[in-house]
Amino acid sequence: EVVELKDGDQARILCCNCGIKIQPNQLNMCLGCVKSKVDISLGISKQVTIFYCRGCGRYQKPPWITAALESVELMALCLKKIRGLNKVKLVDASWIWTEPHSRRLKVKLKIQKEVFNNAIIEQTFVVEFIVGNQQCPDCQKSYTEHTWESVVQVRQKVRHKRTFLWLEQLLIKHNVCEKVINIRDQPDGLDFYFPSKSLGQHMVNFLESVIPVRSKFSKKLITQDDRSNTYRYKYTWCSEIPPVCKDDLVVLNKRMCASMGGISPLLLCIKVSNLIMLIDPNTMQRVQVSAKAFWRDAPIVVCGRKQLRNFVVCDIETPSDPEEKVTAGKYTQGEATVMRDSEAQDDEDSEYISMTHLAHQLNAGDTCAGYDLKSLIVQDDVQSRLRGRDLPEVMIVRKTFPNRKNRARARRFKLKTLQKERAEGKGSRRNPDKTAEDDMEVFMNDLEEDPEMRADVNLYKRKIVSSRAAEDAKMKEEDEEDDDGFPEISMDELIDDMAGSLQIGKKQ
Repeated sequence: EVVELKDGDQARILCCNCGIKIQPNQLNMCLGCVKSKVDISLGISKQVTIFYCRGCGRYQKPPWITAALESVELMALCLKKIRGLNKVKLVDASWIWTEPHSRRLKVKLKIQKEVFNNAIIEQTFVVEFIVGNQQCPDCQKSYTEHTWESVVQVRQKVRHKRTFLWLEQLLIKHNVCEKVINIRDQPDGLDFYFPSKSLGQHMVNFLESVIPVRSKFSKKLITQDDRSNTYRYKYTWCSEIPPVCKDDLVVLNKRMCASMGGISPLLLCIKVSNLIMLIDPNTMQRVQVSAKAFWRDAPIVVCGRKQLRNFVVCDIETPSDPEEKVTAGKYTQGEATVMRDSEAQDDEDSEYISMTHLAHQLNAGDTCAGYDLKSLIVQDDVQSRLRGRDLPEVMIVRKTFPNRKNRARARRFKLKTLQKERAEGKGSRRNPDKTAEDDMEVFMNDLEEDPEMRADVNLYKRKIVSSRAAEDAKMKEEDEEDDDGFPEISMDELIDDMAGSLQIGKKQ
């Protein structure tokens, strides 16, 4: 029987294996029979081992990288480990869920390959990855002595460590100490040990961007090989922070006052960042001192936090006309009448009149902290810098909240800290634990009272036991009645502590 073909129709043949009609090809087989007899995944690894470091939580690529489970980075690492995958076309790859503790990862792959002329086969299969434990070189060095290559020594010649507590929070927020080998707590600072010179240089650059420091660099030859012309050094940076902190009273020399437009030599420090910001409460002039200018002219710190005395505000006067008010940023000038908190209320001689930059915060009846300059013993070098100017009787520094009881217990936030090793030996403090607790409590109080300071720090939510929640709420209501205007920290400023740990960093 003769079958006539229409235009566009092609002759068909029967598959030699199953007998269905197909278009002619070289094997005379249908696509289903070709799939059953040809395996395009042959030569591709079905089981692969990848290595994971339990010390730092990284995978070996190489180099060692950080990747979360079922992430894009981990998928790229796994696909790179599969042998023979470059011989086929990868169409799709997806994760298959496995137990996190099973130490197994499964990836579903879909590949294509052309086996004959115009014959493309698509196949799906699963590749299993076995997660093995292996210590990375950085963790091996961290458990071995004398493996550091660079050290950054940060120093400040003061009797407290509030500056280093603030610096520690900046390091945690910007993740600068991720690859640090060891952190050693010294009596006057901190030592940061790094496995390479570049990490130490990165630390110094970060310090110069957040605080006014001057750094000195040195290197020491450890080993050398003249045949291969290789040398091994250990690098050291010594970064010194100026001995000026917030709320300190400083005196400038004549040259620095002249360079700043003839400002008064007696100034109050209101902020320390990469620049030192000073203010004159009498004229409301603000100036910024760089690290280079500070170390060149060396202002003298007259009073510090330990010399603060408590005062009660009797009256505060500001111009009623808004155009006559003198302001500098968020500060407003006013004339305050104060008296010592410990003196009798009916003693008129105990009242002092002082110009203050905190008129926007203080009201009659509030308490504040300031310096009693009337009883201050002025040294000769300070007197020469004042050039015959009389000191004010009182310099108001900050508003205080003395009726705020049990602030530490009712506090709703906490901070993370770096894991440090305490250095024992000459120069160590007699009671370092007590001093560290006192400095931390003062630092936490400063965070509560200063919103600008909180902006540079990560605050984490603190879990309060349910049995104490009612008692803490009652204490909080009593404190709110006693102290109006206390700067409360909203829950929006707090971060959930997913890790649940307060210690971060590696220890040697």
